[in-house]
Amino acid sequence: MIQRYIRENYDSILEIAKVITKGRKPDYEDLAHEIMLLLLTSNREKMNILVEKKKIKFYIIRATINQYRSTSSPYFKKYRKEFAAINKQTSSLTEHLLHQVNLDLTPSKNYNEEVLEFIDEKLNDVEWFEKNCFAIYYGDELTLDAMSDLTGISRNTLYRAIRDTRNYLQDEIQESRFRR
Repeated sequence: MIQRYIRENYDSILEIAKVITKGRKPDYEDLAHEIMLLLLTSNREKMNILVEKKKIKFYIIRATINQYRSTSSPYFKKYRKEFAAINKQTSSLTEHLLHQVNLDLTPSKNYNEEVLEFIDEKLNDVEWFEKNCFAIYYGDELTLDAMSDLTGISRNTLYRAIRDTRNYLQDEIQESRFRR
């Protein structure tokens, strides 16, 4: 019965996920499929009773919200955990860079998103080695000594790679439209 419900209401489940994720693709598709998997792996009797009593839609909405918002949900662990860590690292990196170039950090989500996109774009112009040293140093917050011990690369080489990348990004931010 639950399989038939999912087949017949696939678009509805997808729409619920789309509303909850505010239309973020592929988030809503992944979330909808995770909910369908949850429905199929849950207690069949319970699911069938919810279908019969016409309470399944409420259950789906509630489960979708919980899956999307909870940091311990299977959906979060499967699809968002890595990006949450990257966003956290990128956010602290952005704040550090903006502080270095003495920009006003007036809270503005759109502004910060633009800066992050700009930094990501500019990091594509940096050599692989420098980019990764920079990301590890600021993202994982390792010291130069710790990085050197872990990689076997000299502290001085790591320092130059990070310094050059930081200076490049600071110069690009200074020259860009992000100056205030």
